Amino acid sequence: MSLLHYFSQWNAILVVLAVFSLLAMTVFFERLIVLSRSEIDTNQFVLSLKKVIREQNLIEGVRICEEEGGAVANIVRSGLLKHNRSKEEIVSSMEIAGLAEVARLEKHARLLSMIAHIAPLIGLLGTVLGFIQAFSEMRLSGLMDISTSRVGEAMEYALITTAAGLVVAIPSTVAYNYLVSRIQNIVLEMQTVSNEIVDLLIYEA
Repeated sequence: MSLLHYFSQWNAILVVLAVFSLLAMTVFFERLIVLSRSEIDTNQFVLSLKKVIREQNLIEGVRICEEEGGAVANIVRSGLLKHNRSKEEIVSSMEIAGLAEVARLEKHARLLSMIAHIAPLIGLLGTVLGFIQAFSEMRLSGLMDISTSRVGEAMEYALITTAAGLVVAIPSTVAYNYLVSRIQNIVLEMQTVSNEIVDLLIYEA
């Protein structure tokens, strides 16, 4: 009996796992797009800002940030807008902007982690239900009249749900860890560039 047979019977466990799989793929590709748009060439970006800051042309610096876009540029922009304030106020403004950017980058990503943890449990639930059905068939039929096909179908159902849960959970775990790694790299760039810009604003602007 094929997996398609179970889907044709609208098996609830497999339908839920299929929905989880589609949700995980949607979140993963949506986050990939967001992260790709947030990543910039930080070296070239910082070089451009160093020039305008040393020339005290901070309006041009804000324009560069707005044109560049992305998490790093948005944080730097918040610092440039506070250039005439104290170092503490500049740092505070950039930290607040950084928290907002991190929250934006991590939005929905934790769904992948949740799916990775829940999918095997749902598959295990299907396994338990399958074994319950198999033992029920054996109990009701008696040792002499056991329908091997019906018991085998129940056991197959139990194993398929376990496999389906793992098929959903394993890629979700890999996808989540990959996104976390990308986010951590962006956060590191945010911190590095922010420190450079603060020093430039305080000592050279």
